[in-house]
Amino acid sequence: MAKYLIGYIDEKEGERIDFANLITQEDMFEVVMFDVNQNTSLDNLIEEILASKIHCIVVDYHLSDIGVQFEGNEIIERIHKIRPHFPKIIYTAKEDKVIPEVENEIMYMINDKSIKTDTDRSRNFRHKLKALIDNYNEDISKANETLQKLKEKKRMEPLNIDEENQLFIAKKFLMSIDTRIIDIHEVLEQKAYIDELHDANKKVNEILSKYRKA
Repeated sequence: MAKYLIGYIDEKEGERIDFANLITQEDMFEVVMFDVNQNTSLDNLIEEILASKIHCIVVDYHLSDIGVQFEGNEIIERIHKIRPHFPKIIYTAKEDKVIPEVENEIMYMINDKSIKTDTDRSRNFRHKLKALIDNYNEDISKANETLQKLKEKKRMEPLNIDEENQLFIAKKFLMSIDTRIIDIHEVLEQKAYIDELHDANKKVNEILSKYRKA
């Protein structure tokens, strides 16, 4: 069975060992460590994370004790802007100090390090990681299934408004999995793509107009 690959970032060796021991208590998980020090470039680290095959990233909040030039929330926020749905968690011993420092969107992604001393909470944390990954993969699978099914139907006959809306939502979600995709100039210049997106937007506006009149 393929394992869940959990990326982890912490500047302290002891914390890295503790996290690995916490996660690998269940065989389904494997931990991938990312090194950080005073010479680490945030841009390079983000690229390394995005290029990896991990299924979730967990980041210690306070990294600057050894001179790292950024904190964990900056890593999470950068990943969030590029891959907003990707499973990610800020891991901290000072939750009350971290909350004011993070964007509201990712507040729910904060987890308290004190779980490692509690067997039940540790198990729940591992289950949370599994659920985050499973839900993310299921959302992608469902969106792809909807996209393929409705694109195939559209080749044979016109879609109704609800189907056009489903198709638009599926496309929008799949494009948002990695926002770098829509920055590719060649993609945006494809006439068929632009026409299709314009048509989908038009259908959504028709739906909104219909609901307003109801």
